[in-house]
Amino acid sequence: MSINIQHMKLKRKILRIGFLVLCLVVASTACSQDIPKTYINKKTVVTSKPVIKKKVETPAKAVPAKSEKPQSEKEIPAAKSSERRAKEAESEKQTGNGQKAPKSVKAQPKEKERTASKAKTPQPKRVTSQNAKADSKRTESKKPQPTPAKSHPFVALKTNVPFLAAVVQNLALEVQVHKHISVDFPVMWSISDIERKHGLRTIAFQPEGRWWLKSVGEGGHFFGVHAHAAWFNLKWEENRYQTEQRPLAGAGVSYGYRLPLGEHWGAEFNVGFGYANMKYNTYYNIENGAYIDTRIRNYWGITRAGLSLVYRF
Repeated sequence: MSINIQHMKLKRKILRIGFLVLCLVVASTACSQDIPKTYINKKTVVTSKPVIKKKVETPAKAVPAKSEKPQSEKEIPAAKSSERRAKEAESEKQTGNGQKAPKSVKAQPKEKERTASKAKTPQPKRVTSQNAKADSKRTESKKPQPTPAKSHPFVALKTNVPFLAAVVQNLALEVQVHKHISVDFPVMWSISDIERKHGLRTIAFQPEGRWWLKSVGEGGHFFGVHAHAAWFNLKWEENRYQTEQRPLAGAGVSYGYRLPLGEHWGAEFNVGFGYANMKYNTYYNIENGAYIDTRIRNYWGITRAGLSLVYRF
């Protein structure tokens, strides 16, 4: 038992001595390591942000005294780099506008390429006032000129409203033949009696040429010359008047005015004065009434009147 105890104590002492030896070795290695001195040149620090260069004054060359010791090997390259930077600063001043001078001969071919590319790119020509006027005229001539809208000729259908109230159907067609001239061609007809003692059966034509103060499409005032022809059978009170061999015929002049009411609609008023000659037979106003006489009459007075509704195509 005593041998085992002594053996255990030896092991403990050996372990303690070994631990102390390790600590001494680690401490000695830490102390023996020299921290390398780093020489940082503030002018050569590269950062991600653009550095705005200030005007660098050329430092005066320091003349070492004879008594001073020679510079170390590490300080010599730093002095060379400072001299190089001073030369670069002088070259920048000479070039002007902060442009860097070519650092080496290798950079010159790139500058030559840039100058060649600038020479190849066409420079914009100076435009004088005369050239500008000529170019504007050419562009105007090349532009497609707007085609003038063709004026649609005036064509309209009309009906005389008072004649419709008198049970005389009517329809008129007016066509433009000139800017100020149109032709109106109305037709009137009736095939029924109002009552036993009063009635009119007729067919009549009254073409008219019109001169408009404005253009035909604009409307307004107009003057016309018309002719008329009609066949009639008129019942009035005790007698009946009927054309036989030839129709009623005559001519006259008229005045009128057309008022546009929209793009397609309008109203027209006209009145005409003229002459009409008629030859007709007179009969008693009964069924199969007896013949009384034949009369010829010359009429002077109103030959045309109406208030028409106009539809323009």
